[in-house]
This record gives sequence, structure tokens and C-alpha cells, in this order.
Amino acid sequence: MASPLIRSLIIAGLLLGGFAQARAADQSSEKYVRVAILHKAGGLDFSIRGKYKIIDLASGALLQEGRNLRESRISSHPDGITINDKKYPLRRIRLASSKDIALYLDDKVNRYRGALDIILKSDKKILAVNTVEIEQYIRGVLYHEVSHRWPMEAMKAQAVAARTYALYQMKKNKNDDYDVTGDIYSQVYGGENSERFRTNIAVKRTLGKILVYNHKILPAYFHASCGGHTENAKNIWGENLPPLAGVPCSFCALAPHANWKKNYRSKDIQEKLGANGYPMGPIADIRVVSRNESGRINNLLFTSRDGKTTTIPGIKFRGIIGPNTVKSNKYEVVMKGYYFDLIGKGWGHGVGMCQWGAHQMAEERHKYDEILSFYYPGADIVDYREQPPVDLP
Repeated sequence: MASPLIRSLIIAGLLLGGFAQARAADQSSEKYVRVAILHKAGGLDFSIRGKYKIIDLASGALLQEGRNLRESRISSHPDGITINDKKYPLRRIRLASSKDIALYLDDKVNRYRGALDIILKSDKKILAVNTVEIEQYIRGVLYHEVSHRWPMEAMKAQAVAARTYALYQMKKNKNDDYDVTGDIYSQVYGGENSERFRTNIAVKRTLGKILVYNHKILPAYFHASCGGHTENAKNIWGENLPPLAGVPCSFCALAPHANWKKNYRSKDIQEKLGANGYPMGPIADIRVVSRNESGRINNLLFTSRDGKTTTIPGIKFRGIIGPNTVKSNKYEVVMKGYYFDLIGKGWGHGVGMCQWGAHQMAEERHKYDEILSFYYPGADIVDYREQPPVDLP
């Protein structure tokens, strides 16, 4: 007889894959990614379309089943999870549907395919994780990473990079409660609401395709615009991989964020730096001490009016001031008394594929595999279902 855990996986797999087509026993043919879509929630409102089951994830026990559950409420109680007026002494349950599950968040209705895992954390707050088949996940990501009006080959390149990144995170985070988040800290994911006709075509035409290096899944990072040269991953995350060593790129020269300028009041920056472990007096001067091979800043030297100096890594400075205001780590500093300007190039960390560069390459009739080969030199494109990497999760 199957163990409770195996029974739970079989039940969940049947629902996740769609009742008629699921192949729950064949773990190599379908991959499911766990996306954290809600953190530290006191409760959430939801509804379910289609056949559904509510399952105890620990034992596999069926708690409830039916068709089309109207708007309901999940919350915590001292001993577990409450669904409407029914209390369960459980910390992990799964809502699984043959169609989709709707969450009512900030006056919006967000629909998600697959299943929704409700995890009660030690602080009695709820973590909601969408467990969804990876191709459906990529369909919910692509629209947020590139425009659905972009050239098809650019969208296909993005689909491969996003799928690769997801599988890499699945391997890396397999012992955690989730693999990726649904925000900018992983890949922005909007579920079924974010699917569009053309992006869905790009996903379908690259079905199963990922990037590998030495038969291992490549951490396929990407960013908006590189400013003329992509960054070496070793400079940011210490990953010494030839496909992520950085390449010169002229394709993003006309991108919306190819050039940027931002003015700051020195006193505001002094206060932010002090609050983050770099106390200093009023700033008199900021100089770039050194740059790496991509032109990005290694270190900045701050001189206060009393002559004292403080050295801050460029990456650290950008993180403290904010990556949406200091758009990249590639800029010049122009002092203007009590103010200063940063005049920069590109947007993002700069590692891997430059999205606006990929857009231009596609406009110039480059195919998606040529785009990927340019930004990830030495990496191979494989179908993970036919040529599984040695570290496939």
C-alpha cells in the first residue's frame, strides 16, 4: 500500500496536470514549480472553478471536494487553518483545481492554474504557494518580462532563459517551502491573468528548451539593458562560469534606459549611508576609485568635509540607495556643491541576457538560438525532457 506522502503526491499530481491528462507517476515528463505569491498574510479570500479537492499535505487525507467553490475565506486559528467556519488542526493544506483558483487581492481578482498550498508559519501568518506545471508558469511570467508586442524571436529567447532560471531555482531551493517568488526578486509572475496569445506561442515553440553548461543547468540571469557590456557574474555572485563572464553589446544602444541621469541631495545620501553602516560627515566629494572590465564600478571613495574618507563598493551603494533610482552600477559622478548627479548607462545587474539587446537582435532577424548564444557563449540549448541535465531537479 502506498504511503500517505505518496498518496498525497498522486492526488495532487492528478489535479495539477488536469484530471484527464495528468501523468502523476511520471515525474520526469512534467515539472512543477512552487511560486510564493503571498507572504505573511493574516488571511486571504479565494474561490475555485472546476472540480476541486482540499488535501492535508502531511497525510494526503482528503478534507473536502466538490465543484466550483464560491468565494471563501482562509485564515489562521491558534491550532491551525480555518476555511470559512471549518477549523483544521493542520499547518499545510493544498487547494487543487481542474481549472483555476482565484485570489482576491487589493481589489483585483488574480487567477492561478494548478494548486495553491497554504502554509501556516511559526508567526501564525500564512504563506501562499502556487504549485504549477513549469510551462504554465512560464506563460504567466513572459508577459511581465518582455512585451507581448516584441519580435517573436526575442520572446522565445526570454522563454528559454526564464524556464532555465526556474529549473535552476527549483534545484537550489528544493528543501525550502518554495522555489521562486512571484515578484522582481525572482521573476514577476501573474498567473493566468498574465497569459497573452503571442507570449503563449513563444512558450509553446520553445517547449522544454533550456540552457546548460557542462551538462548542468545554467543560472540564466537576465536584465533590462546592459549599457554596452554585460557583467561577469563572478563580480556580483561569485559564480565563475564562462557563459556568464560578460560580452560587449552594441545592440541596446537605443534602448529606453540606455542612458539615464539622476540628481541627489548629498545630505539625503549621507543619512541613508549612515543608516546602513556607513556613518560619515557631510559629503564633500565622491570619486570612482576603480572599475571592472565591463565598466561597472568596483569602489567609490566618499570624502566628508572634515577630510575623512570612506570606501563603499559600487554594488553595495546601489543596493542602499535603491536599484530603481541608481539604475545600474555603471555611471559617472558629477559633484554640484550640496548636490550631485549620477549619469549612467543601462538598467539592471547586467549579468546574462540583455533584454533590449535581444529585442534589437530579433529586429535584425537573428533567431532565438543566436541571441542566446551571443549572451551566454559556450552554453548549449537542450530539451530537458530528451537530454536531462545531470542536476535536473
